Amino acid sequence: MSPRETRLTARQKERLLRNIWLLHDGRWFLKSAEQCGFDTATKLNLAVVKSIARTEMKQLLAETNFGEVRNVRDLQALMEIAAHLYFPKEHKYQFKVMDSNTFVGHVLECYVHKMVSEAGTTAIHRCAAKLRFDSWCQAMGLDAEVINEKDTGNCNGTCEIVFRINW
Repeated sequence: MSPRETRLTARQKERLLRNIWLLHDGRWFLKSAEQCGFDTATKLNLAVVKSIARTEMKQLLAETNFGEVRNVRDLQALMEIAAHLYFPKEHKYQFKVMDSNTFVGHVLECYVHKMVSEAGTTAIHRCAAKLRFDSWCQAMGLDAEVINEKDTGNCNGTCEIVFRINW
């Protein structure tokens, strides 16, 4: 089969793009830490997460024509779509609606924690989950408080992220 006849399936394309994005992210951080030090690389990484999170949610809202998030069930539906798209398959989680104003994400196995543990940097790594979800809520136009009481050094790969929404 010639290269011109080779076709990638949609699943193959998605897997390649996801893998290269994750590799790019990790290598960008590594090279930034080598050039600027871990503290500066961490600050830059958190700033990028905050910025890109707004963009990823705005684009998701536009592409899906989701409309306005009006209640906690809408939030759950949109979070399910976003998680399926943006979280790697190795990241294990569950979502639960607690009441009309409270939505909880339970991280059962954190992909980032696994990678940071393998690198031996859990003691100094800063989790970006709260920043990301704060930015997602802003992009959705929600008056929300996102609570995550753990960080990479004390989560052991699991945590609970609480979204309190003022409708």
